[in-house]
Amino acid sequence: MLMSIRDRATGLFAWVIVVLLIIPFALWGIQEYLGGGSGVNVAVVNDLEISRNMLNRQVDGELRGKKDRPEGNALVLYRKQVLNRMIQEELIYQKAVDQGFRINEALIVMQIRSNTAFFVDGKFDQNRYEDLLRYNGLSPSGYQAKLARDMLTQQYVGSILKTSFVTPLEVDHLLEQQGRELNIAYMEVPFKKYQDAVQITDEQVSAYYNERKQNFMTPEKIKVDYLQLTTNDIESEIKYTEEQLLQYYNDNKDNFITPEQRRVAHILFEVTDDKNMGELVKAEEKANEVYAMLEKGEAFDQLAKKYSADAGSASLGGDIGALEEGTLDKAFEEVAVKLEKGKYSKPVKTAFGYHIIKVLDIKAGTNKSYDDVKTDIEANYKKQQAESLFYDRKEALYNQTYENPDSLEIASEALGIKIKTSGWFTRAGLPGDKIFSDAKVISAAFDEDVFAGGNVSRSLNSKLIEIKSKNKKSLGSVIVIRLSDYQPSQQQPLETVKAEIIKTLSAKAARKAMDADVESYLAHVRKNGSLESFAKDKSLSYKNPGFITRSDSKQDSLMLSAAFKAPKPEKEKTVYVSAHTLKGNAVIIGISGIKKGIVSKDDPARPFMSQFMQRMLSSGELTAFVEELKSQADIKFFESRLSNDET
Repeated sequence: MLMSIRDRATGLFAWVIVVLLIIPFALWGIQEYLGGGSGVNVAVVNDLEISRNMLNRQVDGELRGKKDRPEGNALVLYRKQVLNRMIQEELIYQKAVDQGFRINEALIVMQIRSNTAFFVDGKFDQNRYEDLLRYNGLSPSGYQAKLARDMLTQQYVGSILKTSFVTPLEVDHLLEQQGRELNIAYMEVPFKKYQDAVQITDEQVSAYYNERKQNFMTPEKIKVDYLQLTTNDIESEIKYTEEQLLQYYNDNKDNFITPEQRRVAHILFEVTDDKNMGELVKAEEKANEVYAMLEKGEAFDQLAKKYSADAGSASLGGDIGALEEGTLDKAFEEVAVKLEKGKYSKPVKTAFGYHIIKVLDIKAGTNKSYDDVKTDIEANYKKQQAESLFYDRKEALYNQTYENPDSLEIASEALGIKIKTSGWFTRAGLPGDKIFSDAKVISAAFDEDVFAGGNVSRSLNSKLIEIKSKNKKSLGSVIVIRLSDYQPSQQQPLETVKAEIIKTLSAKAARKAMDADVESYLAHVRKNGSLESFAKDKSLSYKNPGFITRSDSKQDSLMLSAAFKAPKPEKEKTVYVSAHTLKGNAVIIGISGIKKGIVSKDDPARPFMSQFMQRMLSSGELTAFVEELKSQADIKFFESRLSNDET
């Protein structure tokens, strides 16, 4: 059924369908390409509804592949951030349409047909296009609408960002700030001292627990039934004859050849920054100079020992052993495989600099006999046959589970695949499980159709989900899932979370006590000076690193940030500020001097700084523009519905 539709959806017929579908979807907006606005709304933007289902799909897509998925209040906060972005994108899209921005339908088709993800043998393939979309839960029309929308929004945003510019004087100012140095000393107050002194009572623990019970809920859990189709299972069914194996050998003799081996040496003239023209020219000149020495008859191995920047091979006369395809720079390999034994090349430019390459030895490839490779032939033949059957059975699995959405049993009987059941897992997946730690599977399991609010009787079969294999040459497997069992979120008893609460309250109390002391210490040194003698009186650590830069790797980054944000010290006076370190300790910093950064018109960082400032300025202007759109729009935001169990 699907095959016949797919076969006809090619050539001019397919182009006509694509163009006809693009026009309405490119204009309908977010509601259509995200799958409709039915269900509970979490926001309304100028009468356009954003449903909780739409938000769920967006959140699941963004969290796909992440190991540490937020839960509880953290997940609600994350969902709020995602929803804010969706609202902003919708406002920009609506404004772009109002301003007359449009995307030519032919550009959308061109974008699709030039996407290498849809290529087979270097060309766009309609079957692969449809398969990839289906595996990702998209229809061609929905994908085309999303692509049209993205292109239109990017075009409009680009028109805003291109209006920003930065003057040379502004770049000078930033370069001076970046190169600035401060003369600092600091006293460190250890957090542990306060933490050890804190005593938390049972009453405090109980009060904290009762006020925040919603923070101590177990996440909801589910089990799913599933059918899995793998090439390995199919391979076990493959039968073959000796004649078939012999035919396979004769048809694929080129695959059973011991490849040619080349032992090569090189002289490297290293370039650490391939954007530094001065360094590139210098390396090329040196390479040409050494090449001229070779032409005059000097020994390759002696020149390698003297001039090569590759210390590992230089002592061996430049010998780097056997050349293995794909392990070295492509430009290096292309030259090395064409050289005759004993010959050397002219200087060759790669990502690492310039090389002079010499082939020391060549061992020709040899044909392997049928008997030598029979085991490999059996494995390859079974794999080839299994892959061919895999595509047919995958199509059948899709048809059976789609046409019978309320059960896996019919597909199980038709294809002879046993129904399996997962262990319990949350929205964070099942750690260590190859299938149920896969982000696509987790997303499908909690999709509205499969999850069905935890109601097993209402659960529908999922779409086909592709499980990729670590072996890039393997097709992996596909599965279809449906809800098997559901365990709602439950309140954890106080005793279970008591240790966690004590840790939290201890840290909070210790931080409060430490900050109170630091505030009084800071007032004292600002009034009396002499941070060093004060630190000695309090038996606290005192250090005087002297002049430091913003990027001093020996200093704590939070302390550096506070120091460079502090007011500029007046002549012969010290400015004191406090900060926290990455380890949680507190520091009081004394800043007694400043050295201005040196600004040069030839500074190689100047182009980067100019681009950085332009991006920052553009970003600020875009943010201001979005805020203006928000102030003019009619936006309803239902924050109480951001939790999946709220109605």
